[in-house]
Amino acid sequence: MKKLLVIILAAITLIPVAAGISVNTERPWYADGLSELEKRLADDPESGCFAAIAIRKYDPDADLTAFGRLIASKEMPVNTVTAMKYALTVYACGVRGSIYDDIGHDRIAEAQSTSALVFSLHLKNIGYDTGMTADEHIERLLSRRVEGSGFPTVGTTPDIDMTSMAIQALAPYKKDPVIAAAIEEGLAFISSRQSDTGAFRYFNSENCENCAQAIIALTSLGIDPEKDGRFIKNGNSVYDALLSYRLENGRFEHILGSGENATATAQAYCALVNMDRMTPFYVVDAPSKTVDISEQSEKAGLSLTAVLVIAVIAAGAVVCVIFAFMRKKRVWDYVIVAVITAAVAVFLAVSGVRTGKDYFSSSDDIKVTGHVTFSVDCSLVSDREMIKPVTVGIQDGDTAYSVLIRACRQNGLTVINAGSAVSPYITGIGDLYEASFGPTSGWGYRVNGKAPSVGAGAYRLSDGDVVEWIYVPDVSYLGD
Repeated sequence: MKKLLVIILAAITLIPVAAGISVNTERPWYADGLSELEKRLADDPESGCFAAIAIRKYDPDADLTAFGRLIASKEMPVNTVTAMKYALTVYACGVRGSIYDDIGHDRIAEAQSTSALVFSLHLKNIGYDTGMTADEHIERLLSRRVEGSGFPTVGTTPDIDMTSMAIQALAPYKKDPVIAAAIEEGLAFISSRQSDTGAFRYFNSENCENCAQAIIALTSLGIDPEKDGRFIKNGNSVYDALLSYRLENGRFEHILGSGENATATAQAYCALVNMDRMTPFYVVDAPSKTVDISEQSEKAGLSLTAVLVIAVIAAGAVVCVIFAFMRKKRVWDYVIVAVITAAVAVFLAVSGVRTGKDYFSSSDDIKVTGHVTFSVDCSLVSDREMIKPVTVGIQDGDTAYSVLIRACRQNGLTVINAGSAVSPYITGIGDLYEASFGPTSGWGYRVNGKAPSVGAGAYRLSDGDVVEWIYVPDVSYLGD
């Protein structure tokens, strides 16, 4: 029996080979976490955009076309920065022929926020047709710099994130004396804001993303964050600070003690990958494998679920062949292998592996017991409504959070929850995130015109309720 188990276990090791998965024996310590992140790209497409670029930098041969198709299938965002982020992602994933191949010269030229100027230069750096020269892009971005300091997100107060992001875009031109001087001033500003923990204080707290962006900026310039004394305070480097946010499961948290966070995790892995690459992070070569968006996904081959089922069956067959060569005559041995193989294959076939496209196209089978009026509104900061007031069905036990997830899925919107299902903390819906319009701006909800005193995951809805998810400049806008 022991020999039988050994043989089965040996055969199982053939599954990755049968599924076409290569194994690299010289993997960095963070590789497993990055691989797990790759599997979950479609779970959070917004953060997945940054993670996909990290994966492309780590493995130029990685097949990211499925995720690229998911992003390419999205409707062109109203927000130009998001559109440019999608264009970068689609390019890095090897998808061509989508609407993101041409955002529009006028639209790029009209976008004047610092983040828009950063991302438009990123696009230019990979050869994208932006309608402007690199010098024009650089001049626009440098015009946003606060003399002798860094770059602001809005207004004239520089911050760590935007200064780091600007340096990342300018890194390919660091040999130019004027640009080099601006970069050095930016680095001095970042260094001056570093605390004794190695992290950076932002609105009275330190967070993972500031550390990640600073590391991406430094490594884009070829600077080792662990060795440059400007970024080591009290013996703690910015790299040490980044790792302090790492959890046992390999993911990262936004603020210490807050639990895992998708955005923090994606940006942390971008930093980790570039610690090894030491090149401008967003400058990625075109992948070896590209696909045209017009090609149907069905033509790409079998689904991942089908591949894994076939791999399991193949492994079972290999075991049986080994038994035959060993001249095993006990039928029971073959029965055990067949039962194990069948059980695993059925489990995979039934549970399946859903892609992001499956997620957005799937319908929720619920037993409707009532109806509510539901909306997702950002008109206080924009000229649009994400989901206009609409009547939706609810079932027993539905909460303000569960209906949000279901409605956003049906409308192709992603929801970023930095909390839990019971106590959700919504940091993003679609392409709109907290703190985008000031430090206290973000998402909140009201039911029947009032802001409940409990979290959205605990507020049980009733027939006839009016549920509003609203992006507010300040929580006071939600009322009592």
